[in-house]
Amino acid sequence: MIALDIGGTKTLVWFSCKRKMEEFLRRFWFDFKKISYEEKFCIFDTRLIGEEESFFRFVSLIKDIDGKVISTFPGIVRMELDEKPRFRVFSKRFPFLIGKYLDFDFVLNDAPAFTYYHASNFFRRSENRDKTLLGIVIGTGINASYMNYWDFKRLNFINRFFEAGHVSFDRSGKACFCGRSGCAELYVSGKYLEELGKGDPRVVFLDDELRERYYSNLADYITSLIVTISPHEIVFGGSVSKDLDLEILKQLIEHSFPHSKIDLGISFRKDQNVLSNVKGLIGVSRSFKAIRRFLY
Repeated sequence: MIALDIGGTKTLVWFSCKRKMEEFLRRFWFDFKKISYEEKFCIFDTRLIGEEESFFRFVSLIKDIDGKVISTFPGIVRMELDEKPRFRVFSKRFPFLIGKYLDFDFVLNDAPAFTYYHASNFFRRSENRDKTLLGIVIGTGINASYMNYWDFKRLNFINRFFEAGHVSFDRSGKACFCGRSGCAELYVSGKYLEELGKGDPRVVFLDDELRERYYSNLADYITSLIVTISPHEIVFGGSVSKDLDLEILKQLIEHSFPHSKIDLGISFRKDQNVLSNVKGLIGVSRSFKAIRRFLY
């Protein structure tokens, strides 16, 4: 099996065995950002497969190496069932694919894959089975997914169109690549940090004024998710989360919460493992295969 984690900036390719990884490394025609032989994955710039010809050339290569391919995908993934599942995708990051089917064995947005990975441990504890988990992935863009125990057990989130990065944040704001205007992604994502830092996102966390602006935006955004979902635990993933001070963020959210300053009792934590999305994707695909006859 080959598992892909296709992001706006980076694409990670994980292999079930080292032999297939070595074959891929020999045959792939672009440079890599990172290679881990121990954990059997490599990472390259997503822009290298951003055009139609290069994308399908890449797909042809990996399917030639392994007949089973599963993938996260940025944007909306619609599962349709006939004799076997088909996955229709909608993402303006890959405009040539909008409304078309990906010929993979399983496809899911990265946010539910990430959240499912953490839900596997969260709901293992019986005291959490009446609670809700929220996963927020902040990379080039931002998205989120939420799960209660029945979502987790019955995979109710698979066809849920929770595009949290594209809720309206500033209706009169600038145009988003998705086709709407003023999306939250434009004000809380890694892309926004890069814009604030004039090309270097890390500058924002070293400058008091810029840092305050970003945290204020992010706190407003997460507050909106909290009043909608009411989670008991929030897990942050993605490349941006490593620089977040969660205590500062939590204090801002509690201070600006509707009606009064309140102790929300929400646990905040973050996960920096680059394989979390892939592990969650593998878990969902296996669970779906095991229970699909009871669900659909």
